Amino acid sequence: MHSKLKSAFVLFSVLAFFSCSQEKKAQEKEIIRPVKYVQAFEPENTYSRSFSGVSQSGRISRLSFRVGGKIEKINVKEGDKVNENFLIAELDDSDAQLEYEKILASLNKAKVYKKTAESNLERLKSLYENNNISLNEYETAKDNFANANASLLADIRNAELKEKELGYYKLFAPLSGIVSNKSAEEGENINAGQSFLEIQSFDKMEISAGIPEIYIGYLKQGDMAEIEFNSIKNKIFNGKVTEISYSLDKESSTYPLKIEILDPTKSIRPGMPADIKFSFKNLSSKINMMVPIHSVGEDSSGNFVYIVKPQSDGFGIIEKRNVKTGEITDRGFEIKNGIKSGELVVTAGISKLSSGLKVRIE
Repeated sequence: MHSKLKSAFVLFSVLAFFSCSQEKKAQEKEIIRPVKYVQAFEPENTYSRSFSGVSQSGRISRLSFRVGGKIEKINVKEGDKVNENFLIAELDDSDAQLEYEKILASLNKAKVYKKTAESNLERLKSLYENNNISLNEYETAKDNFANANASLLADIRNAELKEKELGYYKLFAPLSGIVSNKSAEEGENINAGQSFLEIQSFDKMEISAGIPEIYIGYLKQGDMAEIEFNSIKNKIFNGKVTEISYSLDKESSTYPLKIEILDPTKSIRPGMPADIKFSFKNLSSKINMMVPIHSVGEDSSGNFVYIVKPQSDGFGIIEKRNVKTGEITDRGFEIKNGIKSGELVVTAGISKLSSGLKVRIE
């Protein structure tokens, strides 16, 4: 009898332990993961969008000589600041000077020839009026004077042109600015019209950017923008659109645009990356929904999000939803279709979720 009681007690203990284990496992299975979410939203009537750009001088002058020759002297180096009319460089003009001197010598001869022809004409005119020479002699004197005068005028014009050409051997700064992109040195030969350095003005700066097709139609000349540089902290500059290209840049698939910086400082230099922020109006017809960037996943089927369908008592059921995304903006991903405004989109831990999972909504 004692043995039977002992066996029953052992059996009861085993059953109790098994029941407790099962109950513990059931409790573990009932642990429900909390999730965070946001509501998918439509853009407001005024919609902000940032684009990347690069600063550049508002005025860039690429310098070249109007004549070819050997560079005799360059008075600047890259990074130098120069004022307007500063002598930038000179070509060897020795051959041109020699030609000019020959023209001047010819000019002096032409002056003497004209003076002689003029004196002879006056003398023969007096003789002709007194019937001391024939008409033919008088006409010949007039022709000689006309030829001498024409020769003198030609030499004067030639000398003026050559003197002007001598000025082409000196190159002066057309504006005040900073020297850049110097590509030639003293002693090198250069062709007429061959650009060998630039001067970028420092009194006018602008931003060059590319705008996607969806936004370009909402911009016009004179629109204002906010400009920020990563290298210039805690400073927002004001900008104004000055140029909008009508043609698409095939390499970037964007439309080139220029924004003048209205309040530039010396800290802005050409080539600095910039963020340009525009405020667009009435874009809701173009952009359907917005969700945070980290709420969008991707698998073999494409992009997806997890939607929380609210139940009772603060719980919800997860549903995986395939979506078609648009551009990434400073406010999140543009969602073209797949979700509706007001639906709850999970914002964290999407790698641990699956359709049908019960979650606690936070």
